[in-house]
Amino acid sequence: MIRAQTMETTFTAWHDFFLASAGAAAVLLGLTFVGLTIHVERRGLDGARRGLAIGSATSLLYTLFASLVMLVPVGIPYAQAMGLVVIGLFGFISAQAALANARQGGFTRARLRFQFALPGIAIGVLLLAGIALVFRVEVAVWGAAGVVFLLIASGTQNAWDLLFSFAPDVQDVGGPRPSG
Repeated sequence: MIRAQTMETTFTAWHDFFLASAGAAAVLLGLTFVGLTIHVERRGLDGARRGLAIGSATSLLYTLFASLVMLVPVGIPYAQAMGLVVIGLFGFISAQAALANARQGGFTRARLRFQFALPGIAIGVLLLAGIALVFRVEVAVWGAAGVVFLLIASGTQNAWDLLFSFAPDVQDVGGPRPSG
């Protein structure tokens, strides 16, 4: 009983952080899609930009999901643990898709490591945090909070690179575009 009360206290202490991060992730995700829509119309979407778009969207989406999972009431047995494990497993799958698209875009190895290692490590830690929550290990909440922070930073960096043209320019082979 004491362990359950300690976990409830831990989740209560982190409630505001996860609430704020869910809101921030939702807003940043929305702004990324608006910026991406404008950017695609003007510059196109090659493999490099597609990799950045997928990386940004998935980092912010997983941040949103992880934050919402951590806001589930503590009385539901293992809800947070199972939610984080599921998000972690899907995270590995989507990271592979983003990496495959970015490899086609001409990124250097160093840039690929930076672009995808940070979210990959974060997703791995999220998976471990979910497993630790099954055993009611309090420090797992700190791990989930760290992951949320890293994924917001990573998603924002990818969106910045995408929208401010870190990726190589797409050659305009279709001729002039109509104005208006």
